[in-house]
Amino acid sequence: MLKLIGRIKKFFYKGKKVASETEVLLNSLEYKDGDYYIAHCLEFDIVAQGRSIEEARERLAELIKEQIIFAAEKDIEEKVIFHPAPEKYWEILHHLKTRLARKVLLKDPRRITTDKILGQLESTNASFAR
Repeated sequence: MLKLIGRIKKFFYKGKKVASETEVLLNSLEYKDGDYYIAHCLEFDIVAQGRSIEEARERLAELIKEQIIFAAEKDIEEKVIFHPAPEKYWEILHHLKTRLARKVLLKDPRRITTDKILGQLESTNASFAR
């Protein structure tokens, strides 16, 4: 469901900086469809398939990497890199995350600590220039 697809490290392609060193958490919906496993990265709206979930994830990571390199090479990052999936997929992800959180938190509510909750909070910090 929610997977760390990969770490984007500082690297250059044809002399142009592609990414700075950082860790990026990407959302991936993963499921089996017939004989294949599907991995769909929601931030990029890129889908890959494989005979195993690992193969689907590896192919997805490779497609994401190629998308980033292509966009940097053509200097079209803003138009190509982040093209989010349609809202219905985000709603599926939200539903699954909520269901999982409910299951985890209600398993043994007396053992929940504020530190555990803080460790599970996802937040985005943004500073805005005035």
